[in-house]
Amino acid sequence: MKQFYLYLVAALLITSKGFSQILFSEYSEGSSYNKYLEIFNYSNETVLLSQFVLTSCTNGCLNGNNFFINEFPDGASIEPGEVYVVASTQADQLILNEADFTFQYCCGNGDDVYALMMSGLAGDFFDAENALDIIGDDTTWQEGVGWDIAGVSEATKNHTIVRKSTVSEHNAGNWSLSAGTNIDDSEWIVLEIDDWSNLGFHNFDDTLIDIYGCTDFLANNYNPSATIDDGSCDYGTVFYNGCYTCDLAANFFDFSYLITESNMSIAITEIENLLVGDTIGVFYIGIDNVIKCGGSSVFEGDNMAISAWSNSSLSSNYNGFNSGDTFIFLLLRDGVVYEMSYEMNNNPPFTNVFGSNAFGQITEFTVAGEFMEECNLPLGVSMDCEEFFNITERDYEPKSILTTDIFGRVIKNKISLNSLFFEIRNDGTCEKKILLSK
Repeated sequence: MKQFYLYLVAALLITSKGFSQILFSEYSEGSSYNKYLEIFNYSNETVLLSQFVLTSCTNGCLNGNNFFINEFPDGASIEPGEVYVVASTQADQLILNEADFTFQYCCGNGDDVYALMMSGLAGDFFDAENALDIIGDDTTWQEGVGWDIAGVSEATKNHTIVRKSTVSEHNAGNWSLSAGTNIDDSEWIVLEIDDWSNLGFHNFDDTLIDIYGCTDFLANNYNPSATIDDGSCDYGTVFYNGCYTCDLAANFFDFSYLITESNMSIAITEIENLLVGDTIGVFYIGIDNVIKCGGSSVFEGDNMAISAWSNSSLSSNYNGFNSGDTFIFLLLRDGVVYEMSYEMNNNPPFTNVFGSNAFGQITEFTVAGEFMEECNLPLGVSMDCEEFFNITERDYEPKSILTTDIFGRVIKNKISLNSLFFEIRNDGTCEKKILLSK
């Protein structure tokens, strides 16, 4: 049997909250070249810094100018609970002893913005919305003027600032919230100039660390340490098969479905590639990898929705979707079934996998090639789905060769009135009879 493949492409939605697990734990703008940034890994997994860049916005980053992207050295990483120090190449030796990476123009003059961003997502212009963690605010930049922190005027100039041990995640580019207005609502502790007493380590109180990753143990990239699923689960290649042109096939499918006790509503907002009368079905993989329809709907010219029905808990048969199942969408047009390439919204309240009473949304789709079926037919059935029984008119009268009662016992003697019996004939047929009179 030919095998058809569904490549389950999980689009990794990289968000500032969901992927970084690192933050600035300390920053110093001291005398002379005594400047550094300290980065802390607040997860329980090693973080590879090749996933990030250190960006800076100097002198206001006006009109896209003065925006710098600094890549970390190859192989740079931070172990769980450890720090990574970036310093000026001409800093004091006490700083250089702790430094993991140095470059000449690190780390500003107190009026420069520094941010951690995802590699490849920094863009061509500085944008705080791309920041995972940030120090400073490019929108309030004034030449030679630092930013206030915890009520301390211009604390980013001629001070060392240390992230409080109670801060459990990065600030996602919101500097004003991070800086605060007093010692209570600020995320930072402001120290005097050239106070490096906290350099090289970070006190961290939060023991409930959210780890983002694949939480499904059935996936190839299951992460036993993950506490929040980030939609990255990879199930590899899943094969399925089906036949829709011959209902005699063992793997026959159509667009009919069973209504069970619960469903998931899937809205289709992208309708440019649909024609009135098209039927879209959502399919699951059933027994022996044969696809089965779990819901369908006919396009009538407006936005449409499909109810995907769950596997019934009252039945021993596999008759619908189970929680976490992925979808196969097919389109029926003028008697021909086509495959669909699609994208689904994975932002709450939507989900791209099945869940009872959940909501799904197809945001983009295209009609792909015709579904390439390979029908699994019984012996004697040709590929054009001809009946395998040869029905011919008999030209003789069959004769009875055996008579039995309802229990299969042979009746040799006279049959009594009002009796039920079976007459077996020499052509292989059997007829049920009731004797009402003689």
